[in-house]
Amino acid sequence: MPENAENQGKFWILTLAKVASTVGAIVASICGIIVLISFSAKCIAMGIFMVAAGVCVLLLEATVCFLFLDIGKWLDAKSDKIKHWQKMVLYFGMCLPAVLICGSASSWIGSVGFLTAGMAYMVLTIGPKGSQQSNGGVPYERQLDDVAVNA
Repeated sequence: MPENAENQGKFWILTLAKVASTVGAIVASICGIIVLISFSAKCIAMGIFMVAAGVCVLLLEATVCFLFLDIGKWLDAKSDKIKHWQKMVLYFGMCLPAVLICGSASSWIGSVGFLTAGMAYMVLTIGPKGSQQSNGGVPYERQLDDVAVNA
């Protein structure tokens, strides 16, 4: 665990992103199986997409589950080299098709996991934009009070 506060915050957000994407992948796969039990060809296709997307996210984020496979060792080495903004775009892209094409409750629930993971990676992509030291040592709440007094 990192010592300084900035790296420690990044560590916890990255851990949150990995946990959110792993849980989201499992939920999306389960919801994809539920969507497969449908009479609509579009929903059946989106169920297959959700299960495949869930397995792909598990391959990227929970590589420890696939270390017994040859591809698991390769993915373990490569998955940490993928930039945060690329994962953000991937997860936001994964949450849209099932909702737009099928629109069932299971596809909405399954897509929320990908959306949550995408938002966590968005926070990592944006990063810290300022600190108390860069604001002249004045806390944010006090800056708001000063603005209210001056207005």
